[in-house]
Amino acid sequence: MLIVGNVLVSEELIDKCFCCDLAQCKGECCVDGDLGAPIAPDEVAELEEYYPDYQKYMTEEGVAVVENGGTFVFNGDDSFETPLMESNNACAFSFFEDGVAKCAIEKCYRLGEIPFRKPISCYLYPIRISRVGDYDALNYDHWSICKTAVENGNRLKLPVYRFLKEPLINKYGEDWFEELEEMVQLRHDKAPKL
Repeated sequence: MLIVGNVLVSEELIDKCFCCDLAQCKGECCVDGDLGAPIAPDEVAELEEYYPDYQKYMTEEGVAVVENGGTFVFNGDDSFETPLMESNNACAFSFFEDGVAKCAIEKCYRLGEIPFRKPISCYLYPIRISRVGDYDALNYDHWSICKTAVENGNRLKLPVYRFLKEPLINKYGEDWFEELEEMVQLRHDKAPKL
């Protein structure tokens, strides 16, 4: 485990490789599972505020889910998640384009219509954030549907943390990411040479 500022970074994020391959997985992480994606408490207001903007990219069923239950699900333990569609357990914000699951919120962001990209848990996947005392703990979430992303990452020799450079900078800042890079290099320099 590396400690970068007030963040605990699992060594798996450095040692394991990953690079999404949407042509192969078809965005399965947006449509598989029995729970929605985690939503940070400070993202709840943004989901609600920008709903009128990104709603037009959602499916009819996704819109009905939000209209009936809201833009988030509260779990009762101070945690929130995205709502799911009943017909297939897909995220209510997902839609299909050319056979690939995509995010209505992110589409709206990419078109310059809103400043909110999507929940950070989605942007950072396969990294999951948990709290350990005063620290964020970043861990690698292993999921069998991401097998092609692991293969692609290994082929490209792209560590998880480098694949997710942009969302990590979005969450923690450029200075934080540079410090992480320095610590990774130091770790590499101290590793026994074979």
